[in-house]
Amino acid sequence: VALECVKEAVGVLRVEIEALLSQGLPNSPMAGAAINTVSGNFITAQPYGVHGGVDFQYTGVVRKVDTAAIRACLDAGNIVIISNVGYSPTGEVFNLSIEDVAMATARALAADKLIFLTDEPVLDDDGKLIPELSAQEAEHLLSHGKQLSADTRLYLQHATEAVRGGVRRAHLVSHKVDGALLKELFTREGIGSMVSPEPVE
Repeated sequence: VALECVKEAVGVLRVEIEALLSQGLPNSPMAGAAINTVSGNFITAQPYGVHGGVDFQYTGVVRKVDTAAIRACLDAGNIVIISNVGYSPTGEVFNLSIEDVAMATARALAADKLIFLTDEPVLDDDGKLIPELSAQEAEHLLSHGKQLSADTRLYLQHATEAVRGGVRRAHLVSHKVDGALLKELFTREGIGSMVSPEPVE
């Protein structure tokens, strides 16, 4: 029953994203954009299995990312939409962690950036925003920091693993601020927190 709900939610969300990217009325910001989207079975999954005596059934983990297929779609000028659903070689469907899928895909593509939208920013023990962290600093904060929400902690862990695996930069940006993504990427000071493999000069 839970897996059916996941399938339904993924399908509905994908259609809604495609609808938003299909806008193109004259005299609108999207006029003549003609954005094409592609989604598919880019993620091969395997079962999470039995842990602590509990069979997680259709919960899975990423086994492989089809980078060649994704790159072909990107090279053709398409936006690739990748959901948190993965498929096994036997045709089974697995529900995956969205953070794991994002991190694994970014690493497989050696992406320039991985961006997570979080509920709260990355704060130091005084409650101040930390705009930049090296992977080592992020790991120290995860071990000793007290101001991280559970959501932000999860994303920071994945961001750190991503930059350790070849992604150049990972950003954590609050979804509660209008225009946060634009401010993070296109202003010098940014608005979120950036994680890099080494300290930024």
